[in-house]
Amino acid sequence: MTLIAKLSLLILLVFPFSSLAAIPVQLTTDFEPISGTIIMPIGEEYLVDLDASVNLQVGDILTLIMAGEKVIHPITKETLGTLDLAKGYLQVTQIKSGYSYVKLLSAEVSPKKGDRVKRFEQTPTRFESSQPSGKLAEELKIALPHLNWLSDSDKTNPELIFFLADNSLKIINSAGVELKTYPYHDGQLTAQTTVAQTPDIFQLKEPPQKNKSLLNQAVSNLTGSISIGKKDKRLENPGIIQNQQQQNGIWIGQNLDGNPVGVAVADFDGDGQLETAVAMEDHLQILRMTNNKFVPVATINFAKSVHLLSLDTVDIDSNGTPEIYLSANVGKKLSSQVVEFKQGSYQSTISRIPWFFRTVDLPQEGRTLIAQSMGDSENPFFGQPFRVIRSENELIQGTSIPLPERINLFSFVPFQGTNNDSLYAYISEGDYLHVKNPQGDTIWDSADHFGGTEVSFYNGKQTGTSKDELIQPVYIQQRLLTLPSGEILAAQNEGFRSLNRYRNFNKSRVVALSWNGFAFQEKWKTSAQAGYLADFTLADADNDGQDELVMAIKFQQKNLLQKGRSTVVIYELN
Repeated sequence: MTLIAKLSLLILLVFPFSSLAAIPVQLTTDFEPISGTIIMPIGEEYLVDLDASVNLQVGDILTLIMAGEKVIHPITKETLGTLDLAKGYLQVTQIKSGYSYVKLLSAEVSPKKGDRVKRFEQTPTRFESSQPSGKLAEELKIALPHLNWLSDSDKTNPELIFFLADNSLKIINSAGVELKTYPYHDGQLTAQTTVAQTPDIFQLKEPPQKNKSLLNQAVSNLTGSISIGKKDKRLENPGIIQNQQQQNGIWIGQNLDGNPVGVAVADFDGDGQLETAVAMEDHLQILRMTNNKFVPVATINFAKSVHLLSLDTVDIDSNGTPEIYLSANVGKKLSSQVVEFKQGSYQSTISRIPWFFRTVDLPQEGRTLIAQSMGDSENPFFGQPFRVIRSENELIQGTSIPLPERINLFSFVPFQGTNNDSLYAYISEGDYLHVKNPQGDTIWDSADHFGGTEVSFYNGKQTGTSKDELIQPVYIQQRLLTLPSGEILAAQNEGFRSLNRYRNFNKSRVVALSWNGFAFQEKWKTSAQAGYLADFTLADADNDGQDELVMAIKFQQKNLLQKGRSTVVIYELN
């Protein structure tokens, strides 16, 4: 490799990509892919399991997807996805609560119940302009790569036309109906001017009352956006976080130094009040909500060589105060830690444990601490996960939990299907959500990315690696959580994930998914926010008697050139 090539690679790895300045976030959101399923035919139209809660709008184009050739990792042999093929196209005509009507645009296809659809996936699209457009066409193609951009010589009839004229970018469908308009001045697109009247999931169901506080109105707007809003007197004084700021209805706390890897909420000291534990890469912080502010309670530092990977909490010794279990590595070996509140202070009570830790809700058992050993480069998570038993200051390996192949302890959750059958949801190494049965058969794969993590370690037991081959990191995938209603919560991080040795996520959300017997259907989601979602949990972080969605968000990466900048974000779920 030449010196110039090496320097180019170094610059690529150190400095993250910047987004295109000319393309507003609103446009990419309006035309982002959304996956769904054909429910049934009805007259000359069809029902799909998508609605306004996922930003679906009348006039949107849905692509009927046919699974093509599988993409298989040459080393792990894991199925990373499929080369999906477009069978035909449908257009949204009506939007209801929980489903929508679509009509066929392709006469040669006949959708069947259970067929997959994906909004704007491979939709034939043409860019036209009657005024100077600069690099707008190229920027649109980069920002919306899932569209099938037609060349000037292509004879395919477009389903979408991006037409630049009269200082505005108009998006028109094949019937000539104008779907969207975005003002265009001085080579820049700006916020959209609404054309089509469609349901607005971010609109309050009733006008804000004059005597409501601005905080109450903001939180009401937030809870309405994730389809769980109701009247609640607690909203007049929700008491969220110190230095609270409103960003699109999300309340965030004070800056925390470092790169977060985990968050948990529990009564760690047994005083009847819940504390929030945030694990950074090199230390653990304990915070408590006091007088509507997060107040630091303790900071637990570890040896400089200890690199924290994840955080979980559970009271497995049944003494009334939960322990904090931290997966960690030192170099290329596991060195996990246990932190507890004992004799009036937080202490590291057990260390150098050669296991990964994770808590999972198991059927008939509830919240259970499980562990797994480190393996080699081909199978970094060795053997089956197992239950952890504690005897005084000793952790003992308990009975194993047989999981289907390719599932490790970090990214799975068991759940019941519509026929009360046992199923496993898990996020793969390639950031896709999959469902398997106990026999290991894959019965559903997501078309969209889920999870997405920047937390990794290097395995010391590499096999068959040449001296010239770069050792690849192993990533700690995001957790999945189960709600009492049976829905599953999953993180979605967006950003750069193309290089295995470099990942950078800059936008995130949490999505609630419900299994309909054929696929996971999105029920609600938090609004997209800037920053990388490192971990999340459901707990009563502000001690008001109601659980909240608690998230550890990183806004700025800690490295040799800058300090990390992170915080805790809380959604009131009402």
